[in-house]
Amino acid sequence: MYSTSVNYFIPRQTVVLYSGASNRRYQTVYSKNLTIHKGVDNKLQFQFLNQEQKPVNITGKTLTCRLMSYDGSEVLLQKALTPLLPLTGIATLTVTMNESLEMDSALCYYSLSIPDNTFEFPVFVDENSGGRGVIDVVDSTLPKYIKSTLIGLMPHEEPTVEAPVTYYSETLVSKDTDSYTVQIGYTGFIGIAKIQGSVSGSIGEWYDIAESVEYANYTDTDYYTINGCHVFLRVQFASSGGTIGKILFR
Repeated sequence: MYSTSVNYFIPRQTVVLYSGASNRRYQTVYSKNLTIHKGVDNKLQFQFLNQEQKPVNITGKTLTCRLMSYDGSEVLLQKALTPLLPLTGIATLTVTMNESLEMDSALCYYSLSIPDNTFEFPVFVDENSGGRGVIDVVDSTLPKYIKSTLIGLMPHEEPTVEAPVTYYSETLVSKDTDSYTVQIGYTGFIGIAKIQGSVSGSIGEWYDIAESVEYANYTDTDYYTINGCHVFLRVQFASSGGTIGKILFR
């Protein structure tokens, strides 16, 4: 009988602030590359030290992490860190599954900044006292990234509270896959959305794939997962207000 050992841990990176009364210039000896795995939730921890190699109290401070493209031309994600043990300078970056799916698999940079009164100072993240570290976005838990297909809306009347309207997205002809992710942008949406499938695409032959989701004045992007083989796909909206932005199938 064979057994395989697996490890579960949250990577922790030591980063340095040029603060404190010491004249010494402390910097990390080795700065490892960090990794974001696409298709799952990711957690990365950072511990903030000063020039005396002592923890920095980050209580009440909003620490910002930016993920940037490798050429430095685009911010891929900007989030505040969540304090975990603020007195000892430990905070966590959480990258959700849906956020990771929006990124291309590639080497990227990340940077950290910390407020001090009215100023925003960099945090030094590598062994050369640089303000950028390397982070690798990888396809590991899911197959290779598949480009999203943009789907529009069929012509319909503008929904109102007095005159609710049921309307549909354009029809997507399914690819050779049994798993889809659907992303829909909403603005002030009031109503119900549901993903539907069909064998022929004919009227009267559509069926609901998953349970409908009801929204009340919802403004955000929502995500849905579809499992199973369906020849045709669409989204049905029963709405009394609001608008639909981009509909992306992946």
